[in-house]
Amino acid sequence: MKSSDSLPTRGRPRTQDAASRRQVIIESAYRAFVELGFANTSTAEVARRAKVSKRTLYEVFRDKQALFAAVISEHRHLLLDLPRPEDEQCALDECLFRIFRLDVSEEQSLEREAILRLMTRESILFPELSDYLYETRAVSSREMLMDWLQSTASEKNLPLDDVAVYAGMLMDVVFGALMPHRRVADFREKQAIAEHIKKRIQITLRGMGWLPA
Repeated sequence: MKSSDSLPTRGRPRTQDAASRRQVIIESAYRAFVELGFANTSTAEVARRAKVSKRTLYEVFRDKQALFAAVISEHRHLLLDLPRPEDEQCALDECLFRIFRLDVSEEQSLEREAILRLMTRESILFPELSDYLYETRAVSSREMLMDWLQSTASEKNLPLDDVAVYAGMLMDVVFGALMPHRRVADFREKQAIAEHIKKRIQITLRGMGWLPA
């Protein structure tokens, strides 16, 4: 007779539940898209990296486009750290420095560069993919920034003539500098760029009437 130790355990949880399996697929797809690009990344390659079957992958994502949108949505916090904590106390410029993640580690800086380059490259090569990202709200950074500006202006009684224009200006100010024409490898130079962006933000805030001249 077998001992009780050798009997199968009832109700043992699966090694991967649906949420963790989805996360593994997204992270595997992210690495594949960054390395190979959207066109050269197949669902078979993503499934191989995630160690799941293609059938399992298609149970989670209906196609490669939906998978790409999930990757961008999952990593958009690398671009804008929003929403902010409700009880956060900081100066207006400091809050925006935090929102745009201007004081990140070297590793986080590399991750941000990867997602920025991925979004920029694929949006140029596949305009329909860019449209899909916005239609599905996988990319909603501008809208989230607009919400923050609107709530901050209301709370602090600050002028806000056109929230869409101000949000667009701030994003151009930051991401225009974060995506230089040449690749910046030295982290100290990246930190210098971040300090330059901070000055840009302060100038923009003064123009908005949110900081004293």
